[in-house]
Amino acid sequence: MRWMLVVLGSISVARPIAAQDDSLLTAAVQLATEGQGDSARALVQRRLAALSPSDSLYPQVLYVSGVVAGDAGTAMTSFRRVSIEFPGSAWADRALLRLSQLSYASGDMAAALRAAERVLSDYPLSTVRAEAAFWSGRAQLELGNAAEGCRLLTDARQGAVDDIELANRVQYHLQRCEAVLAGTDPSRAQPQPPARPAQRVIYSVQVAAVGTAVAADDLMRALRADGYDPHVVRAEDGLFRVRVGRFPVRDEAQRIANDLKRRRGGSPFVVEEP
Repeated sequence: MRWMLVVLGSISVARPIAAQDDSLLTAAVQLATEGQGDSARALVQRRLAALSPSDSLYPQVLYVSGVVAGDAGTAMTSFRRVSIEFPGSAWADRALLRLSQLSYASGDMAAALRAAERVLSDYPLSTVRAEAAFWSGRAQLELGNAAEGCRLLTDARQGAVDDIELANRVQYHLQRCEAVLAGTDPSRAQPQPPARPAQRVIYSVQVAAVGTAVAADDLMRALRADGYDPHVVRAEDGLFRVRVGRFPVRDEAQRIANDLKRRRGGSPFVVEEP
């Protein structure tokens, strides 16, 4: 359940639910947040069973069933139903955005792009357009379409003026755009042997040290879904140190550490890497 809450945590659920004054669904989301996923799902399923698909509340309940789902496949089924069966509801654009996030987290960039682009094309007044542009841009970058990806990230930055967290995530990925558009993207450059050994300090942000590769993979997947660029370092003590980014300047690494602490809690800190 924790992975679901991390992957899907970037869109507000409580705000639209509270607006429709459905205290039961608000309670379900709260239970899931507190780790009581089974109880949350039971609440939602009881509400779904009591409703007809023609009821105006049905797409909302179906959407929340995806939020509190216990696995990605079930969540995607609920969000897909909202987007297909109830495209005119207030939840369709959010459901598409969640589909994009989950597809990106699973490595299906084409599906992530399709879902995000539907928000941009079909819902011009959507309040999640900037977030959709962000995920669409990231998917385009991963698919090798640098110019289009960077254009979408620029659009996301312009649309995120009132969302500081989203603006920070967009700005982080726009750093790659600057390199790509300048023709110096390190991920595409051919390695060149140095004329002589160079000693250069690189800074990363350590998020956690976990005991198993599975735990490290889960954390890295959640960090990627939140817009970060994680990697793992296996230490001599057997722990897997999950870190974010590689920065030439310590101040930039510290900014990301502060952002991680604000968004995820814990005690992320800056470390030096060779």
